[in-house]
Amino acid sequence: MTKCDICNKGITNRAPGLECRSCAKTVHASKTCSGLTAKQLSALRNADSLDWICDECTQNSPNRKSSFFIPDEEEEEEEGATSTRNIMGNCNVNSEQFLKDITAELKKVLRKELQPIELSISLCGQKVDDLTKTVEAQNKHIQELEKKYTHLRNEKTHLELEMSSLKQHLRNVEQQRLDNTIEVIGIPKAEEEDLDLISNKLAETLNVDKSQIMYVERMNSRNEREGNIQVELKRVDQARSWVQASRKKEVLLENIIPKAPVQMAKTKVTLRRALTKANKSLLWLAQQKLRPAYKYVWFQDGKVLLRKEDGDKPTVVRSETDIDKLTTTTQTGGQNLYR
Repeated sequence: MTKCDICNKGITNRAPGLECRSCAKTVHASKTCSGLTAKQLSALRNADSLDWICDECTQNSPNRKSSFFIPDEEEEEEEGATSTRNIMGNCNVNSEQFLKDITAELKKVLRKELQPIELSISLCGQKVDDLTKTVEAQNKHIQELEKKYTHLRNEKTHLELEMSSLKQHLRNVEQQRLDNTIEVIGIPKAEEEDLDLISNKLAETLNVDKSQIMYVERMNSRNEREGNIQVELKRVDQARSWVQASRKKEVLLENIIPKAPVQMAKTKVTLRRALTKANKSLLWLAQQKLRPAYKYVWFQDGKVLLRKEDGDKPTVVRSETDIDKLTTTTQTGGQNLYR
């Protein structure tokens, strides 16, 4: 058993001791044997960086770790009292070194604690940089796509205009091929009919030159209806003459076909300039949608023309879009003319 060099009593669990770190002298950790107060002893117990050196070794003792040792941990019950000696002198406590050690330990702990945080921040920063680059690349790509879209939209608009112009040109060309052709409406189809005889009889009735006739045929029709008869003439002015003559003189079926059924004998036969399918469709659509608002709807020189009242300037319709723009709910009388 280790004994106290002051009272020669043993160092026990209830009576822990202090060991001089210079000469290894051992005394009880009490005011009587060590000459320290309870607060000084408590500081030595709780601070690893404080050394205790006996009075004989005070002058030459180096700083070492805590001199406090306890065989078994036990609460100190000794009452404290004011000491006449300074703990800094008696215990050789180096407060500056103590603060440095505390600071160094704190730095180590903080550095250890902050290291994963710094790593996470670094990784987040790298991800943010990568994301920023990706966003910039996407924005650049979007701008390029917007430019391409604008270009394609402009190209589409240009092509639509060209297509519309081309369609209109083709319609005009097709219609021009029919400028010298007239349609005869109101003559029913008969078995083994003689179209040449019918056209000659029509010319005689209208008092026009039948020698201008080049070709006669009956057109096919939809919905099992009888097709009209087309008469192709040598010149455009002759086609105009035939139509004008039909307006001046009423032509009945019995004038063309003497043996026509009695119930059809008084059927009126009309003539008009021949139209292409596209122009027929356009004219029909104009009739259906615009006749309530326009008094006259007719076809002339490759165009559908409209007039609200006598003396008004005609309105030109070249496409279904024009009809949609002119559609109105105004209810007026209507009349169709073909010229």
